Amino acid sequence: MSLLPPVTSDELATLHAKTIIVTGGASGIGKATVTIAHRAGANVVIADMNKEAGEQFAAELKERAIFVLTDVSKWDSVMALFETTYAKFKYIDAVYANAGIHGFEGLLENELDDAGKLKEPSMKSIEINLHGVLYTAKAAIHFFEKNPELKHQLVITGSAASLIDTPPLFNYCAAKAGVLGLMRGLRSVLPEKNISINMIAPWMTMSPMMPQFIVDLWAHPTALPANDTDGVARALLIPVVRPELNGRTIWVAGNDAVELEEPLHKSQHLWMGKDLSTAVNEGQLRMGVKSDF
Repeated sequence: MSLLPPVTSDELATLHAKTIIVTGGASGIGKATVTIAHRAGANVVIADMNKEAGEQFAAELKERAIFVLTDVSKWDSVMALFETTYAKFKYIDAVYANAGIHGFEGLLENELDDAGKLKEPSMKSIEINLHGVLYTAKAAIHFFEKNPELKHQLVITGSAASLIDTPPLFNYCAAKAGVLGLMRGLRSVLPEKNISINMIAPWMTMSPMMPQFIVDLWAHPTALPANDTDGVARALLIPVVRPELNGRTIWVAGNDAVELEEPLHKSQHLWMGKDLSTAVNEGQLRMGVKSDF
């Protein structure tokens, strides 16, 4: 198991004077991440659709904190976020593509219109959890390139649903698997631009949004590991305080952080077969993709 050591106070001190954007930063995991980074001396940008909560949070933090009303599913809104941040702080060190929603979507329900025709399913989860991450990543890379001398970090909040099935959140599963694919697609090319990319995959996280029946399931008959928002936030900060990390999936359970990509790669021959694994690795090398694990 690749258990990562907890973030230390000395590591957190390296956040001092860095400028960090956190989408979905007014509540939950995002708010906890902003709080820890700001306490360490970072300039923080709280991007969220909740205007009242975002403005109140920024006012509580006072200096080195701004709120920007942002809908990550809208390209113009994402661009305005980055333009506002860059105008204010003149550089952007790290970006957290963290904004997300989840809900019990009706993909298997047969909702009909007045004419008896099947209605299209809601794509809101895809728009925010996948399109929003793509938009945020695109804008982040563009603005990172304005200061190529700096080492930049792009951190994506994935989910356990990026890797395991979590019905009935079908669209959510698709979106979160998509952001894992995005991270893996970018990880071999972004270091050339002095940018790292990593994904954090929280498992069960206790928050006010969590339905009580799920909380009860987790507690009985025996308690399973569960995160709190502060524990996940500290995992989210790992790639920024350890900028040498790139292309990693960090699973978080019971506030412990476990890196998955290296053991997955090392065990590839077991689940793919030795000959095919060797051939796949050679094919990747021929396409210019190599693993640094």
